Amino acid sequence: MPKIIGDSLADHRQMTRHRLFEALGQLMSEGPFDSITMSQIAARADVGRTAVYNHFADKETLLLEFMHYASGQFTQVLRTALEGQSDPIEQMRIYLRAHLELKDRYHLASGVNLRGQVSIQTTPRLREHAGMIEDVLLNILRSAMGAEAIPMQNPYMLIGLIHSALAGQNLPAPPAEREHTIRAVQAFILRAIGVPPEKAPIPSSRIRPIDDDLPLRNDAQAFLRCPVSHG
Repeated sequence: MPKIIGDSLADHRQMTRHRLFEALGQLMSEGPFDSITMSQIAARADVGRTAVYNHFADKETLLLEFMHYASGQFTQVLRTALEGQSDPIEQMRIYLRAHLELKDRYHLASGVNLRGQVSIQTTPRLREHAGMIEDVLLNILRSAMGAEAIPMQNPYMLIGLIHSALAGQNLPAPPAEREHTIRAVQAFILRAIGVPPEKAPIPSSRIRPIDDDLPLRNDAQAFLRCPVSHG
């Protein structure tokens, strides 16, 4: 009989699923999804291979559940970061920074990148997980239009354009370059949706040094702690 983790069977099931999600996320950061096997996922999660099938019928089912889980986690991070901020333009800056800093951890671009690596039946469902994240952005855009901070326009079209711009950006490792890139992307997108230039200044081409001993903000807790994470 497999070892039970947690205080109950329900805890065991939840913790096992979490291990499998974490394992799949790590493996997807290391290589393409279509090269990952259920045996690799089980080994990385430190659970029996047979136990994996007690939770997920196949690899693609696990992927879809993982994408839903990751999107939910990212949405919670976003909502926490946005608490107490009523200015829709500042909310947009927070959203853009979070997307740039945390997209690899939460595989936010995976819905696009995985289309050629999954079955035809699974492909349409890859976008389902994005809905909860898009709802956050939709509310920010509507608030910005309602406050006349940006011109009235089709918010659904803007969501696609904004996410396309974000998907192509990879942040450099050096802290100063990383921060400069984030601010440049923020300025570009804010201006593109109609924020006046004086409220979305383009950062200087001169990159200011940042303490190299600071840890890279590649996780949710660090993003929320960072004193400039809302800029």
